[in-house]
Amino acid sequence: MQKIKVFLVDDAHTLVACVEKVLSKAANIVVAGNATFSAANQKLIQEKAPDIAIINLSSNEQRGTELLGLITKEFPVLKVIVLSAQDDFTSISAMLKAGINGCLLADVKPTELHKAISKVMQNETYIQGTIAGKFINGYQKENHVTAINNLSPREIEVIRLIAKEYTSADIGKMLFISEHTVETHRKNIWRKTGVKSIVGLLNFAREHQLI
Repeated sequence: MQKIKVFLVDDAHTLVACVEKVLSKAANIVVAGNATFSAANQKLIQEKAPDIAIINLSSNEQRGTELLGLITKEFPVLKVIVLSAQDDFTSISAMLKAGINGCLLADVKPTELHKAISKVMQNETYIQGTIAGKFINGYQKENHVTAINNLSPREIEVIRLIAKEYTSADIGKMLFISEHTVETHRKNIWRKTGVKSIVGLLNFAREHQLI
């Protein structure tokens, strides 16, 4: 069995030691190395050739963010999981736009850390459950998502994304839900709105000022 190679980046050595201890107990994971923000340069990452980089932004957010930008730009295939002290929509959204694959709080439990690693290795985006709710609420507020008729806020989000020609797979990734769940929302939308086609759905969305 090929092991997942993880590289740890952090200026707080205590946390690195804790994370490394947790990961060392997993049969399918090997810690390829660790470095401080100043030492984690392009050459070092190339030498270690990790599958995942776990970056602790909570110890030095400014320097960590600069490094995050470098890694996601120079190593687009590398999976990146961030440990953060920030759980607000603006911060998480900025990190997702920067290209991260997972976001966890610095005090994340070992079981959720392992789950995040597993999910991002399956090309999924993972946000820790305790902060996902805040992120979704922030997304809804920013996009002025309000209930219309008997449609739920989530169904309205899906309608808007369908109108932008995103596929169910795309929508699932953007809303951090499975493609199957998106298809269920689609069926509920057809049933609640009474439309028979995408054109009908677009007309409904325009009439209710959703797009």
